[in-house]
Amino acid sequence: MKPLLKLVWPVVAAAGMAACTSAASEEKKTAKEPAIQQVAVAEVQTMRPRQEVMLPGELKPWNRVSLYAKVKGFIRDVRVDRGSSVRKGQVLALLDAPEVLSELSTAQAQLQAQEAALQEQTARFRASRLTYNRLLQTSKVEGAVSLHELDQAQAKMLADSATVAVATGTIQAGRSNYQTKKELRQYLTITAPFDGVITERNVSAGALVGAGDSNSKPLFVLEDSRTLRLTVAIPEAFANQLASKSAVTFTVNAIPEQRFNARLARSAQSLVEANRSMLAEFDVDNKANQLKSGMYAEVKMPMERTASTLFVPKTAVVSSSEKTFVIRVNNNKAEWVSVEKGNTLDSLVEVFGGLRTGEPIVKIASEEIRDGQTLTTTKQ
Repeated sequence: MKPLLKLVWPVVAAAGMAACTSAASEEKKTAKEPAIQQVAVAEVQTMRPRQEVMLPGELKPWNRVSLYAKVKGFIRDVRVDRGSSVRKGQVLALLDAPEVLSELSTAQAQLQAQEAALQEQTARFRASRLTYNRLLQTSKVEGAVSLHELDQAQAKMLADSATVAVATGTIQAGRSNYQTKKELRQYLTITAPFDGVITERNVSAGALVGAGDSNSKPLFVLEDSRTLRLTVAIPEAFANQLASKSAVTFTVNAIPEQRFNARLARSAQSLVEANRSMLAEFDVDNKANQLKSGMYAEVKMPMERTASTLFVPKTAVVSSSEKTFVIRVNNNKAEWVSVEKGNTLDSLVEVFGGLRTGEPIVKIASEEIRDGQTLTTTKQ
């Protein structure tokens, strides 16, 4: 009996090992080859849609300037106030600065004295030149004039000529100094550099103002708002989609029922590093004065790609921790294709990657459909 048991036991063990090996092999095969899945497919589309986006904007004046006093002095007279409409060159305020007027009088007196000195030196030079020329003519008669006397006359003429040149240079410097003082006197009158409205007035008669005070407020702030600049920060994603001379519409909170029109006038053609956006300006006619500078606006802006791009259903794009991809169906096999998303249009999304127009992709994709998995497809 024992020999029989010895013979049967290895056979049973071998059969058991074979059964285990077969089961493990089937499990491995099942793991490697997932079940065939049926999916709905859609085609990659080429489109160049025109869409409108809503962006915030700000209305700014066509021109805006803060007016300061260039010379130090006291305000003698203020002729405008906040809200005053002014014309270019109109006097806004007058200053008193006695030291400026005193320096101007001194410069004028110095210039007059220098001009008189020049006249005197010129007269001396003419006399010495005539004397030399006469002696030169007389010296042609032998023994009439000594060489020493002729040399002295020539030296006197050259010295007087140099004195005239120095006096001429002194006058030029004096005239420049006088002109500078004269221009400083002009700064005692504050005038408007362009047509506009005074939006701030920060001084009164008797106040001491002038250059050198870095913390001082401007005397006046002048704005020209007959034309406004609608400034909009275009996000980086739309920076290349803004057509030249494109027209936009916008609304403001103060007049929500009315839509205003504007046209693109200029753009920075460069992104601001702080917020990755490009500043664009639209000119707004504001002769009716309905809009005010500083208002915020909701801008409806048309955007259009410069060339056609690829679009797929939103549900076809999978965003995982690893990457963003769509699943292309290639010979009934799933193929993950990395993409980057762009603009959204209704149920479609713009994608950039290794796709081509007309290629079939899984319409409702997920990470459960593995790369390389066998698929059967239905078209919807």
